[in-house]
Amino acid sequence: MFGGYYDDEEAPIGHGEGMNPTDIWRAMSGGRAGYGLYNPHQKFSEYFRCYPVVMMPGVERENLNYGGKIILPPSALNKLTRLNISYPMLFELTNEELELKTHAGVLEFIAEEGRVYLPQWMMERLALQPGSLVVITSTNLPQGSFVKIEPQSPDFLDISDPKAVLENALRNFTTLTADDVFEIKYNNKVYRIRVLEIKPSSRTGISVVETDLEVDFAPPVGYVEPSARGTSTPRSMGSGSLVPTPDGHSMASLINYRHLASASGSTASLPSPVAATGRRLSGRPVSSRTSTPAGQIAVPSLSDTLSKGSEFAVSKSKSDVRAIPAPLRLPFGQLFFGYPVVPVKGTS
Repeated sequence: MFGGYYDDEEAPIGHGEGMNPTDIWRAMSGGRAGYGLYNPHQKFSEYFRCYPVVMMPGVERENLNYGGKIILPPSALNKLTRLNISYPMLFELTNEELELKTHAGVLEFIAEEGRVYLPQWMMERLALQPGSLVVITSTNLPQGSFVKIEPQSPDFLDISDPKAVLENALRNFTTLTADDVFEIKYNNKVYRIRVLEIKPSSRTGISVVETDLEVDFAPPVGYVEPSARGTSTPRSMGSGSLVPTPDGHSMASLINYRHLASASGSTASLPSPVAATGRRLSGRPVSSRTSTPAGQIAVPSLSDTLSKGSEFAVSKSKSDVRAIPAPLRLPFGQLFFGYPVVPVKGTS
């Protein structure tokens, strides 16, 4: 003991040297009385046995896997307080054996002594197994201004508003580190995202707390650009002309429309479904051609109209294959996108 202080405690500057209270107070840590001097070069650095958050005792907290914060023991909070570590508390996690590093924030101080609980993606990033040693060191990171990410699956494109989803997911993160592949969960589906680039790039990590962060998206892994050749709506190439297909042939020639239209002419020989004979109340048959009384207009019967219309259509179809529609019986796998467009002539 020296001057009433234990060996592991730091006595204030000027203790027993006759310094006045004002000089002593100025030498203190900005009014943080009771914690000794503030030394910006002091760092928290400890070894811990790491475990995934699924191995935490108590109720399972799966949501901790989809963030960038760790669970430390209460003793770590005591040491951090004595060292006057500024908020937000940021840490560098190191696997010394493989020289792998990443960064994280802290969520709670409820772990068992000597243990730290990490999200699963962080365990994979550092190539750690349950019970492995990891070095956790306090650090300071610059405020991030830009990050470029790369989704690891094209399924990420199914999200209607990916920027809003990512903004909400980043609330569970304190830092982002280049080359990290973290996980987020949306609509009961897990998405893996790689950090491709960060700015400022002077450090390998950035702080994303209380900062205006610009986010850029790279194409997802496995994404294939759609083909430049698309199916556009055919337009008329002139009055009564056929629209050619990409190989130079018309659609009518490809589906053998002339044969289909000529084959439909056989339907004209079929009896009209409404053609029938009638009888008078006396039982005498009604002739198909009756005299028209004077002063009345002769109106052709429906059967005569249908039969004449069929004959006209069939006769015209022999000269113009586009005059009558015909059923299209196309081979399997072949599609038909409409008949030739014939513009309507304007009336004078």
